[in-house]
Amino acid sequence: MDPELPHYARTHSTTLRRDRRTSAGANSFSSSPSLSTRTPVEHLYHLTSSKGRPWLTLKVISNAPASTFLPSFYEGEPIKGSVTLDLTKEESIKAISVQAIGEMTSSVTEILNFVQVSETLWKSSAPPEPSSPSGSQNASKLVGEHSWPFSLTLPPVCQVRLPTATAETFPLPGSFSERLARVHIQYQVIATVHRSRFRVDNSVSTIIGYIPIIRPEAPSIARQIAYLENTPLPGPEADPEGWHCLEPLQVRGSVFSTREVDAKCTFALAKPLTYTRGSVIPCLMTVETTDPQALDLLSSPRSLVVRLLRQIATGEASLSVTPLGGKRLPGLDYERAVQGLATAVWRPDSSRNPHKRVLHGEIHLPSMLKPTCHLGKFELTYSVAVYAPKAVAFQPDGDAEAVLQQLPVVIGTAYAAGPRPRIYSPPAYDDASSRASEFLIFR
Repeated sequence: MDPELPHYARTHSTTLRRDRRTSAGANSFSSSPSLSTRTPVEHLYHLTSSKGRPWLTLKVISNAPASTFLPSFYEGEPIKGSVTLDLTKEESIKAISVQAIGEMTSSVTEILNFVQVSETLWKSSAPPEPSSPSGSQNASKLVGEHSWPFSLTLPPVCQVRLPTATAETFPLPGSFSERLARVHIQYQVIATVHRSRFRVDNSVSTIIGYIPIIRPEAPSIARQIAYLENTPLPGPEADPEGWHCLEPLQVRGSVFSTREVDAKCTFALAKPLTYTRGSVIPCLMTVETTDPQALDLLSSPRSLVVRLLRQIATGEASLSVTPLGGKRLPGLDYERAVQGLATAVWRPDSSRNPHKRVLHGEIHLPSMLKPTCHLGKFELTYSVAVYAPKAVAFQPDGDAEAVLQQLPVVIGTAYAAGPRPRIYSPPAYDDASSRASEFLIFR
């Protein structure tokens, strides 16, 4: 079950942007709309005695939809709860603690703890709390029921020491676990009863979801007006600040295997190149050729092929992590995998130039898409790729499946300031949007 929470829009008028290389995003959550409109949910996890009686309970409070979901937290949101001890007889205990940790694991290596925050809730040198019923008079022993609240906040960044011995700061990555992926990133909350040297400690824990706040900058004023008025998005000519135009692409091939065709295709993506999952990536394609029949074929909405690609890469070098003092990142065999997630949906422009067609497109982003992240030699990145048109009776020169142009993009988790992006087209039915949580294609 995916632990992530639904997305939300920001209503505050001030623009906040998460800097992916600094800790500037540490306070970005506080300016986001509160999730307090949803009733907080209590998640309970127990250790029981041989008779089935709970004696150690970890309670975590989150804004998950229900207690059957894993607790989930956005960047900057405190992890709150309590640890309850209920003992029928007096026991010697050194301390009670709680910690939140982030781990990256590989299927062939050890676990890397890249972040850890902890709190000691009780020590044997301290007397029991007067408010606790049945409290023991022995400072090293406890009996009866005791409860300690806690509040932990994960830092927005961690430091990783690279093979060059230089430490680099990375934003904490979001939770990442997929069926066929070799690398998994998960967070846990662990409550521990520490006992004497010759006795085994007792722990109860749960996995939690962590979602970093990645927010795009506000779009151009012209696009914001279009969203507010529900009008078509202005193109690059009317809104040059709102688009990133790639170099014109020469597409050559043959029509009906009888004559050669030379067309020019110009692709543009809406700026900024950071897009919120659950929304769309606006794009635009201009097709130009002096062959009227070829123009109709190449500018058909079903002919243009533009896809969102996801790439997962893991490095082979060993790293060390600063927060845990000396622990080493195990070696990861180099691997690079690419998955096609979604295909652009196109609609033609109303203008009818005899040698030119303009098509407006959108790439629909699944709401549970994993956000862009980078931790040491692990990268989860996205790009938009342009392929040769797949038109009826048109045969392109060269490899028809080759990527002709590619532009990196960032997938975020929060909306930009201002109006939310509007969706002008239905989703495509031939893409992998419904399978975005699976790791399907390896190259």
